Amino acid sequence: MSLKYDMTMYERIFRILKNKIESGLYPAGSSLPSRADLCREFATSEKTIRRALAMLEEKGFIETSQRKRPVVAASVNKGHLATTLALKKIDTDITNDVLKTGALLCYPVIKNGISLCKQEDLEIPRKILDHMNVENPPEFWKLSKQFLRFFVARNENALTMQVVDSLGLSDLTPLKDDIKSRARYYGQLQEFMKLLETGGKTENVQFDDMTGMYGLTEGSRPSFDVSPDSAVILGRKQMEKLLERDEVRYSAVYMDIVGLIAAGRYKRGDQLPTHKELQEIYGVSVDTTIKAVQILQEWGVVKTVRGNGIFVEMDKNGIGTIQVPPHLIACHVRRYLDSLELIALTIEGASACAAAHITIPELQELKAQIGRLWNEDYLYERSPAILLDFIAGHIGIDALEAVYAILQKNLRIGRSIPGLLNIQKTSVNCEIHEQCEDAVETLLKGDHKAFPGKTVRLFENISRLVEEECRRLGYYEAAAGVYDGTSLWR
Repeated sequence: MSLKYDMTMYERIFRILKNKIESGLYPAGSSLPSRADLCREFATSEKTIRRALAMLEEKGFIETSQRKRPVVAASVNKGHLATTLALKKIDTDITNDVLKTGALLCYPVIKNGISLCKQEDLEIPRKILDHMNVENPPEFWKLSKQFLRFFVARNENALTMQVVDSLGLSDLTPLKDDIKSRARYYGQLQEFMKLLETGGKTENVQFDDMTGMYGLTEGSRPSFDVSPDSAVILGRKQMEKLLERDEVRYSAVYMDIVGLIAAGRYKRGDQLPTHKELQEIYGVSVDTTIKAVQILQEWGVVKTVRGNGIFVEMDKNGIGTIQVPPHLIACHVRRYLDSLELIALTIEGASACAAAHITIPELQELKAQIGRLWNEDYLYERSPAILLDFIAGHIGIDALEAVYAILQKNLRIGRSIPGLLNIQKTSVNCEIHEQCEDAVETLLKGDHKAFPGKTVRLFENISRLVEEECRRLGYYEAAAGVYDGTSLWR
């Protein structure tokens, strides 16, 4: 299995092995494959495998000894002093913020994962369920999370897995529970699983409200145990740190500039932003912008004049002659498709939250901005991005806004993919623009209930149209090969 994506190779291998350990595919006490076998499996070097294994050991997932294969750790020490100290400093607002985000993100993702399951796929959650023992609380709650996490992984979307994992919810362990509540919950899971296996309606299963087992039931004291570096404790900053680790790096900068030249935003002879300005625009380091500009120079797209700046050397016709490596296009396309899918799955909850914080004057300004960009300053289809930015800025839940900040950036990838950007007002562009205007008009009329549904249909439509266009351009198959989605759950 060859892995090519925005995060480094060893980080992705770490994620896949971690997922297999957490899902029970590599149970406690079992040995991992040898380094040579892992090298063959992931088509990479021993150095990369060693780094991935070092990360697993550092996080407490495996134990290593000389001349022996790594062994999956029996348990993680939850009683560490750092955890205790962190829990004493817990911020109620931060924890509730992350828990709300978890509900808004995980429910639609799990629901979609269930819809994708074939009968043979259900053997994995069934196996997890059969190993659950109500008389062993730590193992019971660990497996219950693995059970639900399977359906997240079944989406075969690495970005979705990354976002859900960044919340830190899988690390929560309730401090207050009893065998009666565990037995009742286990019975509900069994009923849920039986309906899945027989094709019944899982919506009919009524789960007890167990938020008290994970909430803040005694003032500011939590009723759960958690890792000291969890987003549940540290909030948005920790989530951003985890999510930004895997963002598109210097390739995003030069691909985006190429896309803007192709769209006519920059013309031959125009001066590009300075390195400092590029760093602020893309949220990257100076090393990243230097690498990006060097590649643009090699392609003949720009030239740098010492003391004067960076200037565009190629017009939009010349841009069409650049031979960009196919694997690079594939990485960008996959990231773009993954992001659109996650937006389509979660935008309903984000829109519902945003609608409660939006004022009429803000909506009137949004309507005017969308109209102005369409009628007076049209370069390419920007209405959905403007609407998404507006929704993301009004969600009112920090952790969810952190997720949408990443999705906003990823939405820009579309304009940098050769052939995907259309600067003409096609019938498709007109349809999408009209959907955006309709959603805004719905809120202006005060219909907050209909607004989320209209945003869902808008982004589902965009996701479908982009996938169709990627197939037509021959990008889709290469994008699907960027990573093996089945490795996330099988």
